[in-house]
Amino acid sequence: MRRLPSLTALRTFESAARHAHFGRAAAELCVTDSAVSHQIRQLEEQLGATLFERQGRQVQPTPQARRLLRSLQQAFELIGTACDELRDPGSQAQLHIAVTVELAQKWLVGRLADFAERYPEIVLHLHEQPLEAPGPAAEIDLAITYGTGPADASTYFVRPLPTLQFFPVCSPGLFNQSPLKHPRDLARHCLLHDDQDGKSWTAWLTTHASDIRPSRHVYLGHAGLTMEAAVRGQGVAIGDNLTSAEDLASGRLVRPFAAQITSLGQYALVCERLRLEKPAVVDFIEWMTDQLNDM
Repeated sequence: MRRLPSLTALRTFESAARHAHFGRAAAELCVTDSAVSHQIRQLEEQLGATLFERQGRQVQPTPQARRLLRSLQQAFELIGTACDELRDPGSQAQLHIAVTVELAQKWLVGRLADFAERYPEIVLHLHEQPLEAPGPAAEIDLAITYGTGPADASTYFVRPLPTLQFFPVCSPGLFNQSPLKHPRDLARHCLLHDDQDGKSWTAWLTTHASDIRPSRHVYLGHAGLTMEAAVRGQGVAIGDNLTSAEDLASGRLVRPFAAQITSLGQYALVCERLRLEKPAVVDFIEWMTDQLNDM
């Protein structure tokens, strides 16, 4: 069996690293400053590694120590959850999911009633996942990221979602009022952009209609806003097989032509492998997989 450092030393380290201050850790743990220093020295000797860089009264965790801090915080949370379940077997599991705003608004939220019906014992907390963040924050059980996720496969579980296909979408009213029979017909329409540099539309036009010059552009910088503007007939947007799925199924949007391109980016489910010990995390991954398979 693997020998671990004392739980007291690990708990002391977690508090000191979180506060970046031995004195604040001592106050939180109701011990003396010297007791904190003793526990940290003992832990450094056991691990054979320096955990803090001293800067006067302040201390900063080393890069190795920050990794240990993250793992300990997750481990302590799992231990706490298990203890809560033992104290109250009927208690509901808490599941913290981070997801990009676009995917939450246009795909996930509409399906959460099914999740609640399937797993009534799980209380779901949704958090915003920054688009540029590769993985989940420390307090998050599972993130739906845009990108390939962290490269450290030994630490992180990563499951890519289906490859994104980009294609033009518009309201039925706009389509019927000014028919779009061929990509060149886009020259008469306003193009709605979900970015500020026009890359999505540029990529599609380069492939399917490189010689046209659309009459007008509006840059909304957000897929949810862009889809809503398209629904209201304000122009033609670039949709995809995830964020446009519900609007297409309901008839709020239509695809004027089948031409599409494959995106270089995609969404992925990401969590620290330690989190897979939490049954609610596994349940959510299985549910997401079922939802995607049904599309």
